[in-house]
Amino acid sequence: MLSDMTKTINTAIIVAAGSGSRLTSEIPKQYLKLRNVEILAYSVRSFLDHPEIGAVIIVASADYLEQVRIRYPNCKVVMGGETRQDSVFNGLQACSEDTDIVMVHDAARPLIPTRVIDSCLSSLRKHDGVAPALKPVDSMIQLMDSGFNNLQRDKLRIVQTPQCFRIDVLKAAHASGIIDTDEIGLVKQSNPQAQLEFIEGAPETMKVTKLIDLEIIDFYLDARGK
Repeated sequence: MLSDMTKTINTAIIVAAGSGSRLTSEIPKQYLKLRNVEILAYSVRSFLDHPEIGAVIIVASADYLEQVRIRYPNCKVVMGGETRQDSVFNGLQACSEDTDIVMVHDAARPLIPTRVIDSCLSSLRKHDGVAPALKPVDSMIQLMDSGFNNLQRDKLRIVQTPQCFRIDVLKAAHASGIIDTDEIGLVKQSNPQAQLEFIEGAPETMKVTKLIDLEIIDFYLDARGK
């Protein structure tokens, strides 16, 4: 929704260009169906229904580009790149000039509680970038050639998406030439002075990587009463 005061919009970029090879499915996981609804559709709906998100961009592979455009007419659909980082860059290039804030989300994470989007946007009032994260519940170790090290669980976090930034901050990070596995890591590497924050994530915003994950997400849908 376009803000009457700032005349800027918040844009969600959903990265859906992956092949989903770890799921051992002929169809990329974001296009599999859960309760007869495409996995991608869940996150699209979460952003489109949120009153503070003014635009949704889907980044898709060439093989699915036209299919996605037909199925999601309320979204802008652009071509993905060779890597996830390339795909996010393409999404950034497709953002409107009125975009102030971008939220980058993995299409393979279908469930996004409204509170996570709310918390990310609220935290950005004081920070340059924000990401949801979970505290691990299991003991954590680091494997080494000589054995392993025990890690302090209370100082570790499992980072999720959507990751939210002021668009100029994320564009500058991409222009740096640095490569990282996610956006908050990229911004941290390229701009050590950036004010970054983690908000509480949600267990249901898990990433689909195995077939059993679909069963777990189905359980969360039951808990939501959907």
